[in-house]
This record gives sequence, structure tokens and C-alpha cells, in this order.
Amino acid sequence: MDETAVEEAEFSGHLYEPWLFMTMLDQLSSRQVGIGFIYSILDLLALRYGLSDAVVVLGDEPLGAQVFRLGQKSVTGDSLRSLATAPCVYCEPDIVPDLVRDVVRNVCQLSLTVHLARYGADHDPLTNVANRRNFEAALHAAAVQSSRYGWGFALVLVDLNGIRAVNGRGEHVVSDDLKRHFGRALRRSIRNGDIAGRIGGDSFAVILWNAGGTEVLAFTERLRALLVSVADLDFTFGTAASPSESTDIEELCRIADARLYEKKGVALR
Repeated sequence: MDETAVEEAEFSGHLYEPWLFMTMLDQLSSRQVGIGFIYSILDLLALRYGLSDAVVVLGDEPLGAQVFRLGQKSVTGDSLRSLATAPCVYCEPDIVPDLVRDVVRNVCQLSLTVHLARYGADHDPLTNVANRRNFEAALHAAAVQSSRYGWGFALVLVDLNGIRAVNGRGEHVVSDDLKRHFGRALRRSIRNGDIAGRIGGDSFAVILWNAGGTEVLAFTERLRALLVSVADLDFTFGTAASPSESTDIEELCRIADARLYEKKGVALR
């Protein structure tokens, strides 16, 4: 570095080192920008300065302050209340130059913004489950794997009961609240690896891996138990099994749809 560059790089008596930029570029080339990238940057920071702890606070207008701690540790209680809500980087011991903190904070903020944008593009904003495009891509991948390797899954189609009547009375705010509550219950009802999506106004679908009749029943019972406190919120479902019944997506949807409408006691639409 020439003398001018050194002077420009000096902040608070510390000389900025190019290691951070170079290492972050290597990270960017080898992994997807997202939450995992934020934790990897904290790992780099701790390794370089011998930190026992590091926390980055990032801003997001809809969600509020987002806090990430070294080693993916939780930040709760007094330690959480002691942190500022403005974006910043805390280090223990407090030896990291201000310029390095600023670089870390800005890169982590960019990573969070990209992660949230990607998440928003793949998820239904009302219910926070996968949107139709994302779910259909997941169903296609599941069907391919089921056909090729024999991996079993159950496709569950779910219709909310009574939502159209609520909409018909002009109570759209109530309808949205019911769907939002159902989305939360649906996310809590599925297991790790299963996928839930919203495929229509009051229609949802779930991919349950390695699930037979017992697992499907357990899923629907968990879902009903979570909905018991919400008056007038109920659902009807129909299922199809892959590969035992079909590995063709259209056929699986037809089977599950027919069973759903059979339970409703109406003719298939």
C-alpha cells in the first residue's frame, strides 16, 4: 500500500487489513449468501481476533432488529436487553477496529437482505408457507426422486372450510386472520423435511416424506389440535401416495382431490 492508501485506511489508530475482503470474497464464491453466510463471517472475525464472543445486530423494517451471535448461540434475557437496536457489531474482547466492524456489519446486512428477498419470493406473504410456484417445484422434485429411487411420500391436499362464506359476508380481514392462523398451525404440524404450501385462496398442500396412513393421521391430528382454540376454523383433506399409487404429479393430484371432495360429500369440481 502507498502512503495515501495507508492514510485512507487508518481509522481510530488502526490499520485495516485486506484479509477480510479477500476471505469474504472466497466465502461468496463457495457458498450461498444467506443466514449461514452471516455466521461464517462471525466465525472469521472471531478466528482473526481471538474473540470469545461476537454479536451482529442488523436492521429490517418489517421484522425489526435481527440479532446473530457467534456459534449460532441464542441471545436472551439481560444480554439481549443490553444490545442496541441500531445495526452494530459487538465483540468480546472489544479489540476489533471500527472499520472492520463497519465492513462486517455492511456485508452481513447485505446477506440478510438477499436472504429475506429470496425467502419472500418463495413463500406466501400471508401464511408464510411455500407459495404455489415453490411448492410445485418441490412436488416435481419429490416425484422424480420417488420414481427414480422409490422414495415414498404422501401428497395431502387441504381445503379450509367456511372461508368462502366469510369472504361472501365481506369479512376479508377476518378471512385473512383465519388463513394466517392456519399457516402458523400448518408450519408447526409438519416434521423437519416435510413441505407445506398454499396453492390457492383457501387451498393448501403438504408433502409428507416416508408417510403412510398412520403418519398422515398423526399430522392431521396435530393440525386439528392446534386449531381447536379458533372457532369455525376447520379443514377437509385428501391424500395420495407415491410411488404406490402413482409417481405422476397430475395423477397424484387427481387422486388426492377426488378423496378430498368425497369427504366433503360433493361432486368433484
